[in-house]
Amino acid sequence: MTEHDHLQENSKASPIESLRIERTKLTQDELAVRCGIPRSTYQRWIAGRTEAKLSLTQLKALCQELGIERVDELPDGFCPRLSDRPP
Repeated sequence: MTEHDHLQENSKASPIESLRIERTKLTQDELAVRCGIPRSTYQRWIAGRTEAKLSLTQLKALCQELGIERVDELPDGFCPRLSDRPP
């Protein structure tokens, strides 16, 4: 399996990875570094092992890198909805 095949396989399960592939020429490492996210954390998100829980700074950086301008452009499953968080 080539790296491209592997990326396409991951993108089916991960909205973040799908957007990275569609909208940037960045590697996983480059995107993670630019957004202040540890690479291992990013990889757990795209593998579906953990849910993306970003700081506001990380979310802003990720949206900027992915060309997301409005909250309603975030795909379902991108990160937990505020209503899903405990009070």
